[in-house]
Parts: sequence; C-alpha cells; structure tokens
Amino acid sequence: MIAVLFFLSLVAIAYLLTHFVVEKLQHRFFFTSGGEYVLLGVAVGPFTPWLEVVNPDTLRQLAPLMSLAIGWLGLLYGMQLDLRKLLLTRDSALRLSSVASFLTLALVSVLSFFFIGYLNLELKEDEAILVSALLGTAAGVTSPTALALVRARFDAQGALTELFERASRLDELMSILLFGSIFCVVNHVAVDVGRDLTAAEWLLISLALGGGLGLLFRLFIGEESDPDKQFLALVGIIVFASGSAHYLELSPLLVNLVLGIVLVNVAEESDAILAVLERTAQPMYIVLLLFAGAMWTPVEAWGWALAVAFVIMRTLGKFLGGFAAAVTVGTNTRRDIGRGLLAQGEVAVAMAVNFKLVYEGPLVDAAFTAVLFSVVANELWSARLLRGVLIDAGDIRHAAADDDPLAKEST
Repeated sequence: MIAVLFFLSLVAIAYLLTHFVVEKLQHRFFFTSGGEYVLLGVAVGPFTPWLEVVNPDTLRQLAPLMSLAIGWLGLLYGMQLDLRKLLLTRDSALRLSSVASFLTLALVSVLSFFFIGYLNLELKEDEAILVSALLGTAAGVTSPTALALVRARFDAQGALTELFERASRLDELMSILLFGSIFCVVNHVAVDVGRDLTAAEWLLISLALGGGLGLLFRLFIGEESDPDKQFLALVGIIVFASGSAHYLELSPLLVNLVLGIVLVNVAEESDAILAVLERTAQPMYIVLLLFAGAMWTPVEAWGWALAVAFVIMRTLGKFLGGFAAAVTVGTNTRRDIGRGLLAQGEVAVAMAVNFKLVYEGPLVDAAFTAVLFSVVANELWSARLLRGVLIDAGDIRHAAADDDPLAKEST
C-alpha cells in the first residue's frame, strides 16, 4: 500500500516537473508530448529495482486502475464519435481513412508475421498471428494529437486540415473495432453453454455489453447536470464496464467505445458528460503512459530488431496507404498525404497495455516494446511532417510559417 501511495505521489510531482520542462522543449523543437511519461514509468518500474518504487506485486494491485484508464480513453473517443456526422457527411474522410488504415494494417501484419518467422523463435503459428494482428492494428492508428498541436501553433485551416481531422477519428474507430476483435477470436474464457463460443458471438457480447451499459447509464444519470455527480457516475460505469471486459478477456477499449457511442447519440446531457471526460482526460492519459512504462520489461536483441522494423513498416504502410487513398479520392488530393498520418498516440499505447494484461510471453513483451518505441519515436517527427504537408497544401499561411523558429533555422 505504501508503494502504491508513493507511486501516485511521484506521478503528481513528475507531472508538475515535466509539464513545465517539456512545454518549453516542445515550443523550441516542436514535437508532441507523452513519451516522457513512458520513460518515467520505465525509470520507476521493475526494470530499475534499485529504486524499489514499483514492483510486479504493485502493478498487480494497480491493475484495476490500468483498466480504468484504458476504459476512460475508450469512452472518451466513443463520445467524440457522432456517427451521424462522421458517416453521413459527404467528403473523402471515410475513403481516406479506410484505404490508408486497412492498407497499413494489412502490410504491417503480413510483414510482421514473416519477420517473426524469419527470427526462428520456435513459436506456435497462432502466437505469431496474434502478435502480428496487434502490430497491424496499432500501426493503423492515426492520432489527432499532432494535428491539434499544429492547429494551436499555426492556426491551420483548410480542406486538408479538416480531412485529416475526420480521417484520424475514423482511423481510431476502425482500429479499436479491429483490435477488440482480436480478443474475440482468441478467447480462452470458459462459458457454460455446452460449447465454445465463436468469434462472432464474442464480438456480439462485446457490442451488447457496451451498448447495454450505455442505455443503463442513460437511465441512471437521467438529466443530472451536476459535474461532480456525473464524474462519480462515469467512474462507476467505466469501472464496471472495464472490469466486466477484463473478466471475460475482452477489450475494455472496445466495450467503452461502444458505450460512448451509445451515450453521445441517446443521452440528453451528452455534451456535459463529454466535457467532464475531456477535463479529466489528461490525468488518465498520463496514468496510462506511466503504467505502460512501468510494465515494460527488457527484451533481447531480436525484440529491438522487431521494434525498429515495426517503425519502418508502419512508416512505409502510411506512405503507401496515403498514396493509394489519394488516388482513390481524386485528382485534387495530394499524393504525399501519408506524411501527415504518422502520429500514433495514446490509443496505440492503450492497445499495447490491454494486450499485455491478457497475454503473456517473450513475443508479447517484444510486441509491447515495439509499440511503445514506435509511439515515442513518432512523437519526435510526426508534427513536423504534418506541418510540412499543410504548408505545401496552403492550409498554413506563409506568415505563420515564417514566424516559426524551426523554419528560420532550416533556411
């Protein structure tokens, strides 16, 4: 208990310190933040036993908090997805997202499977397929964090900016749906129905669990407008949804995503609930990143080779996927839009943590390392590449670009 309290105190202190330091560095070198919390988690985790802050027993005690952070993220993204606006609005976002994401997912999954086979680790084929599916779905994610940073700093406006905004949201939706399907295909929970449930039945259970809890929460919260009561109700429903998903070896991300989609479409106070979620999103995101770092365990040289290969494969997939999507969208769309799709962010981290909480083994640890390495690496250059695309497309005015110290240094 003392270790848990000390860890939480360290989280608060580290948040204050890194907030001010990283904010200055971010303004100077222009990168998205988050990787610093992963590295902090590594520093206080079992990898550094001389600190004796967090050990495997402490992580097991904090497992419910991990599920809460994952579920919180899933609910937040679900409530940001107004399907009527996303799917019925006539633009190219759906086509861009589906083509780029699925091509990236397919390319990374296939290449990862053959790369793992090349390593000759004497694994079962099912293990290689399972990990390849994780890497593929994590690679398909495009986070809006880089776009938010570029918008805030350069006031980016235009057709391509709006296209990236909607496409990134759809990317996350499809990636979470496909990621949640992994747990439906490979599920070892015994259910007393006289036979093993099929993947389709597990998927239906995931959707029904999230949808049913969304309707139940709607009845429970009613027209309550008190933010404190809304917050407590949210904590309760997310804990219940995430705990149920964890018990059934399903994905809390998917279950809470569906819960959020139902809420945003049926709850009268959906805007107020979303505001509560957004105010508390940053602390939950930090907790998730810290846990991800604390859960990391050292891997052998082949694990780092997989991590480097994953970054290369994902970059190649995004570039090729962006090109293919641009071709299908039309002649007026830039062919190099893959440069703006590299940000990965918190959804990929949540996937990796969720995966590691359910599955075990050296290959799982290597895949976990690969996803974290990719997220941290892409934070360094994704915003710069996106900025370049939007300048070329005219969505960032030349005056704003000229005020950027990075632009002046490069000339």
